[in-house]
Amino acid sequence: MGMNPKEIVSIKEFEDLLIKATNTANEGITISSMDQIDRPLVFVNEGFERLTGYTKLDVIGKNCRFLQGKDTDQSTVNILRLAIQNGEQATVELLNYKKDGTPFWNRLSITPLKDKNGITTHYVGVQSDITELRETQKSLKSANKDLASFQNKIKYELEEARRVQNFILPSTFPTTAKLSFASVFEPMDQIGGDFYDIIEIEKGVFGVLIADVTGHGIQAALLTFMTSFAFKNIALQTSSTAKVVTETNEKLYNKMPRGSFITMFYVVYDSNTRRLSYTQAGHPEGYVVRANTKEVISLTSLSPLVGAFSGETVTYSESTIKLEIGDKVVLYTDAILEVWNSDDVMMKREEFTSFLKNNSKLPIKELLDSIKSFCLKFSGKSSFNDDFTMVGFEVLN
Repeated sequence: MGMNPKEIVSIKEFEDLLIKATNTANEGITISSMDQIDRPLVFVNEGFERLTGYTKLDVIGKNCRFLQGKDTDQSTVNILRLAIQNGEQATVELLNYKKDGTPFWNRLSITPLKDKNGITTHYVGVQSDITELRETQKSLKSANKDLASFQNKIKYELEEARRVQNFILPSTFPTTAKLSFASVFEPMDQIGGDFYDIIEIEKGVFGVLIADVTGHGIQAALLTFMTSFAFKNIALQTSSTAKVVTETNEKLYNKMPRGSFITMFYVVYDSNTRRLSYTQAGHPEGYVVRANTKEVISLTSLSPLVGAFSGETVTYSESTIKLEIGDKVVLYTDAILEVWNSDDVMMKREEFTSFLKNNSKLPIKELLDSIKSFCLKFSGKSSFNDDFTMVGFEVLN
């Protein structure tokens, strides 16, 4: 079956159609002759004219090296030369110049056109202006460099904050034949707000504090340092736990960032009378583990947070209990109460107190280490999601 004459497109009409389609492209399209001296351009589309500012009359019959300039990378140009020598395709990015001297980044792709004998007769070049992309890449590279510098600065500051945090923790405990002190401190990767202290107020009278400042990072470390300093200055002057917490609150109120606060549990033990006084300020309850009867006695006094309220509006209470030889006092932060297992079930208070009862005869250091192992085993993890802090003592005689 023959074709309708109206459907037959002449070679001239096809060439016109092809040129029209080529001219609608945003990219610059060129054709260079490989069988003429100096391999001149024999065709450029309107996209090339818009891209470079050169007209067809400016460039037809010339080698396209006129686009190069003083800052054009010759090693990139050599990649093009080698590809043309070998009759191969290549794509490069190089700095070219428009007719008015404006530099632009050109993503140039060249493709050989071969005759039936495999001889390259022409090269088709496709140019794309990627100046904006290169500037974006340059900006991103600079931003990444600045980010890396910032990250190094933050890392350094966090290390300094961690050093401050370690500085306020006691390096040694008071020495006495009547008591044995112990602690466990497992900080998370970030700087946290947990800290503790053990001081001798007067002969045979000891203060033991555990506290938790809200938040993490540098701010938490600084608040921890500020709280520790305020506490110690007051605690060395009195054996009243309520007075110490009250005055610490007054020192910190209106000096902390909005929304920040501290939880505290502070005990004072007089080894001469075996009397323990304590104040619980927004902190988890403490425990007395009585080995003789396998009892776990809860220590609660239910006072408000520290640093969040004016001393005119809050009152901190103080409770007392008589200890016995073999008793162990255990204080901790909320990481113990917020241990979750793989089934997203949180440890119950009864499970924790049951563990204390079953291990009541362990020396205080072994007991605290066993609590840590117990919590990790319950969670099925190798580390905690928050600072894990415990401090305590055992009455020896």
